[in-house]
Amino acid sequence: MLRKHNFSFTFFFVLSNQIDIWIYVHNIEEVHMIKRPNDIPNYLDLVANLEEFGLSKYESMAYITLVSRGTLAASEIAYYSNLPRTKIYTTLKKLERKKLSTLSSQKPMIATANQPNEAFGDIISLQERRLASMHNILNNLEKLREEGKKSYEEKKYLILEPNVVVTKIEELISCSKSNMDLILDSWGQNVVFQCKPSIATAAKKGVKIKMLLEIESLNTEGIGTLSDSVETRSDTIISGSILIFDNKKIIFIDSTNGKASLVRTADPFGSAYVKLFDEKWRKALRLNVGMLDDKVPKAALILSKIVESDLSQVLLDMSMNQDIDYTLLINEIEKFGSDTQCRSIEEIISTIDCALRISYSGYLKYENQNNTLKLHSNSKDRSIVPWALIIVSYIKKFGNDAQIIHDGMGLKTNTVYIKLLRPTIIQVSE
Repeated sequence: MLRKHNFSFTFFFVLSNQIDIWIYVHNIEEVHMIKRPNDIPNYLDLVANLEEFGLSKYESMAYITLVSRGTLAASEIAYYSNLPRTKIYTTLKKLERKKLSTLSSQKPMIATANQPNEAFGDIISLQERRLASMHNILNNLEKLREEGKKSYEEKKYLILEPNVVVTKIEELISCSKSNMDLILDSWGQNVVFQCKPSIATAAKKGVKIKMLLEIESLNTEGIGTLSDSVETRSDTIISGSILIFDNKKIIFIDSTNGKASLVRTADPFGSAYVKLFDEKWRKALRLNVGMLDDKVPKAALILSKIVESDLSQVLLDMSMNQDIDYTLLINEIEKFGSDTQCRSIEEIISTIDCALRISYSGYLKYENQNNTLKLHSNSKDRSIVPWALIIVSYIKKFGNDAQIIHDGMGLKTNTVYIKLLRPTIIQVSE
């Protein structure tokens, strides 16, 4: 009996193993017929997309499996989706609460995926309502921005009627604390010169005032009465008037209608005009406003400007050469127009004398007793030699000859004598 019992147990064990082997082999053969996650196109993208609908990773994997396989038992879902068996029931319950699947009450639990259009219809509707609400919020914010921008622009820019321009300029002058930079055409000069008392008061308070004027409009009556503290320069062409106060507030004056616009704040637009002024100021001609009156000849101003800028390099080169082409120099000067063309020695002497008084605090004087011209300048940073070259050029043009003689005794002044080598009589009015 004992041996028979042992044989039966052994047989059962062998049979059991054969059954397990058969089941295992059968399952292997079935695996090749079943779609697993790796067999589903764009599987990982689908999982990520469903997560955007508010599903967890496990919920997304389980739902995709149900959609692709149909009705399945919980264990099958875990197998096909590679989910842990310990998590499958909790995951399926969550899908049911979100109305994405239907579960049977029987055991084992069986799940069926709800149709995607129905399952996600409520979620999509909710997202659409949220998106519409977001667009509405954006529209309201845009309206607020436009209203704020409009209000800001109204505060930033102010149009001034002609009858209040002078009053506003006087107000800004009195409020200036550090500097005033003014670019003025003829109309701008007429407007600003009505504020000369306010300008003088600001200068006394230490406000640094720079005034850039157009050469064409320097004959304006009363220009010579500006405060000595106002630093004045001129340029050949100025279009429009720009008044900059403390590099923050800017007034633009329209000479065609007398109106003006006020920019209240400093921004890239205003900063560009501050840079524009600095650039034009560096290139402009210095002026001694005390010498400016209604008799100032334009030729003197233009000649001063071209000596300081356009001809500066030519004159420098000529002063360093022994062989000087004086004819070339006169041609270069007279290229700038009829105002620079002098018809006699007396005319060029008068013109240069005026130019030196305006720009160099100097003078040109004819000494009849020794037939000599004396050029003198109190300017310490600019040489008088270029002017001597111009005078000699014109003396030669009008049939005489001359020699430049430097004053070796003038240590603190800039003085040059020009000796006329041929007898002549020059009538120069004092």
